[in-house]
Order: sequence, then structure tokens, then C-alpha cells
Amino acid sequence: MTSGGALFVAYVALYCRISVDRAGRKEGVTAQERWGRAYAAKMWPGVPVVVFADNDLSAAADDVVRPEYNRLREAIERGEIAHIWAVEQYRIERREIQWFELAALMDAAGITELHTDRDGIVRIRDEVAGIKAVLGAGEVRRLKKRINDMLAEKAALGEAPGSRPFGYRHAKTEDGAKTYEQVPEEADAIRQAAEWVLSGWSLANIAAEFRSRGLIGAHGGTIWPSAVRNWVTLPTVAGHRVYRGQIVARGNWEPILDEATWQACKLKLSQPRRVKRADGKGTYPIGDQHKGNPAGRKYLLTGGLAVCGVCGARLTGSLKQMKNQRVPYLTCHPNVGGKGCIGIVLEKTETFVVDRLWAELDKPEFLNAIAADEHGLRRDAITKELDGLERQRGELAAMWGTPGALTSVEWQEARRAIAENEQRLRTEYAGLPPKVVNVDIAGVRAAWPDMTLDEQREFLRMFIEKLTVIRAFPGRPRVFDPDRVKITWRDLRHATASAYPA
Repeated sequence: MTSGGALFVAYVALYCRISVDRAGRKEGVTAQERWGRAYAAKMWPGVPVVVFADNDLSAAADDVVRPEYNRLREAIERGEIAHIWAVEQYRIERREIQWFELAALMDAAGITELHTDRDGIVRIRDEVAGIKAVLGAGEVRRLKKRINDMLAEKAALGEAPGSRPFGYRHAKTEDGAKTYEQVPEEADAIRQAAEWVLSGWSLANIAAEFRSRGLIGAHGGTIWPSAVRNWVTLPTVAGHRVYRGQIVARGNWEPILDEATWQACKLKLSQPRRVKRADGKGTYPIGDQHKGNPAGRKYLLTGGLAVCGVCGARLTGSLKQMKNQRVPYLTCHPNVGGKGCIGIVLEKTETFVVDRLWAELDKPEFLNAIAADEHGLRRDAITKELDGLERQRGELAAMWGTPGALTSVEWQEARRAIAENEQRLRTEYAGLPPKVVNVDIAGVRAAWPDMTLDEQREFLRMFIEKLTVIRAFPGRPRVFDPDRVKITWRDLRHATASAYPA
């Protein structure tokens, strides 16, 4: 025979394949090759043998690429193969349509038989081969259905899945069911990450802090911001069992985060930060286009936190020429709706405000005043409602998978209603004053110099409603006078500004 002008001898093709041999049948590709060579030596003595072996690969899945199977098909098309052997027909193809395509390819190349150990000689044009392919594909579908039913049942019982998330390792319950047990160092990292997230730290800074401590991911990878987000929002860490993307049951393992903390982290990371508009008319969310400290957003007290005590306009930061240098000034500027009423040196004002905050946080009466959480009952109620919506999604998914239980229109309408309810609840939750009793104040204080500007600003906003800068007093310093800065502390009990004395 010739191929592209070159002479070659047609050979016997041995196709060897096995999926993962969990049953321990010892039918690996090495054993199959040994059987195939013995068969070829007996049936076609002297004819060369070429082996095509796909190890640990299924012949039933459409999304599995079998390199050697594809090479075999190409060799058939080139007319290189005289005979084909496999242990059984299902080793080479289990899908009916693909079997008929392969059979047509073999027939066109003059290969009329597939030699096997278990099925004997399969005649390509014989209807029996086609029937066997159809039966094989049907068995594959039934097997997949049995496996899926078994996995769904285990999920419904709260049994842990096969994956290992950060914070856990695989374990067994007393009755032998799969479960998780916490990895102490990783679980502590998740709890710390949640605390930092709720304190206003950025995911990038949290990830960097853990990298500096030498912490690595569950499978040895580097910790990046996306990993930290996953730690504190994954349903598994709150003790939820997820199946096919939906929460279906409570897991049979101990949660790392309590439900309220987990929900709070999800809400925190799902809601864009909102700031006041320059004209004072409403707010807008900070998106990617606003990141990077653009002009006018590079000072701690700007962005609506500080306001003019004369006209009420928000103060903005700008550079003012003083003697031989340009100094950052907090001013009531006409460009942002002000009238030029007041101005005060910015850096000294920032230092004064931060020092006042630390001083107040050292007072037990201050902490008691802000820690009283009169919105706790509503916050807990929203958390339970969100948890209920997750369960509804699981129930809806199960109904959708049951023939005749739901029409497409009913399913879509139910999904829409759940999504609308979730958005309504998350919007209400985001509007409630933040709960600060669990904030690691000492940790934030120690990390303050290394925190980003946005992190520092968000921490201030947890405790400060606004700063009002009044006009200078006659006969007193105009550049900076602490008595001009009036701090209105937040009162989380009433969700309004409290006139806590400055």
C-alpha cells in the first residue's frame, strides 16, 4: 500500500481503553495489549501490530477527548489498517451515533469486521452490532441516572461531596458517611478573613496578609483575592450542602462561619460601595471605572464625609499655595456645589479625627453605645429569609428535574420571583446600619498604616456619620483649630446621627 507516495504494510490495530478501574478487574491497557498481541499472533501471524491506548478515559461521555481513539480514526481514513481488535465493542465506542459513524468509516476503508475477545467477531454491516451499540448507549444513560440519583440522595442527607474546600479535610461519621472536619489553621484563617471583610479590609490586602504569613491554599496554591472571597462566601463554610449549584440541605459537618456572619460577608461583597453625588442629589455605586483614587478622591475625609458648617456642601480636597509650598486643604469649593465658605488644612484635620476615633474606641461607654443593635432582629429575620430562598431554589431545581412537575413558563416565573425577593432583601439588609460589635478594633488599629485609603475611609464611616467644619473663630488660628471640627458619631441603635459630643 502507499500513502503520499511512500510504501507501507497494513497493520493490525489494537485499541485498548479503560476508565478508572475502581472495581479492581485488572483490565488495564497493559493487560489488554497483552491479550490483543496474543490474538493477533494467532489470527494474523507476521502482520505488524500497532497499539492505540487511552488509559482512564470514558467512551460514554461526549466531553471526553480520547487522543488515541482520534488517531485510530485518522489511520482508518488513511487506509493504513488491515484489522482492528478490542476486548469488546464497548471498549472502542459506547455511544450509538458515534458507533454508526465509526462503522461507516471502517466500511469505507474495507474493514468489515471488529475482532474482540468477548463479543467474538463483530460484523460492521450486521444489524446486531447496531443493536448492541443502541443497547450500550441505553445502559450508559441508565447508569448515569442511577449515579445521579445516588449523588442527589447523598446530598439531600447532607453528606459531604468529594471535593475538599479550604478549611476542611475529608473524614467519616460514626456510621461511615462522608463528612468534613475542620483544619484548625485554615478554619481560623477563614474566620479572620470574615472579620476583616466586615471591618472594611480589601480582599487584596487580606490575601497579601495571609501570603506574608506563609499560608497556602487547600491544594498548595497561592492565596489571591478571589480565593479569600470564596472562603467567606462558599455555602460549605456555613454548613450548607450544595448540589448542582443549589443549596439542598444542611451538611453533616460543623460550620466554620455562623449563618449571620456568612450572610453578612455575602452581602458585603455583593453590594457595590455607594457614595454621594457631587450635587448632593442621591448616590451612585463605585464601579471599576471609579477605582484607583482619581482626582478629588485621594484624601481620607473627602467623598461626602466632611461638610461645610455654613452652607452644608460637601468639602473637597485641593492643594493651596502657602508660603513656599502647596498644602492639601479641605475646602468648600464652588466646583462641587460649595460657596467658598470655609477651608482648613487637611492633613492635621485627618490626624485629629483618627486620633479622636481611637480615643473614643478606648471608652467602654462609647463601645456600649454603638454596640447596642436594635436592628439585630430584622437582620436575623432577613438572614433566615435568604436562607429560605436558597432552599426554595433547591426545591425548584428538583421539581424541574422531575418530568411533568413544572412547565418551562412556571419554572421561569418561579425563578424570577425568587430572584426579585432576594434582591429586595439584600437591598434592605444593605440599608441597615452595619453591626460593629464583632469588628477587630485592635487588629484594625495595628494595621491602620498599611490599609488602603478606601479601607480606612470605610472604617471611619462605621463610627462617624459626618464631620462638620465651621468657620474660624476670631483671634484663633485659621490654619487648624480642632474646635472647628465637629464629629457626629453614628448611633446604630436608631440608624441616625447621634449628637455624641465632639
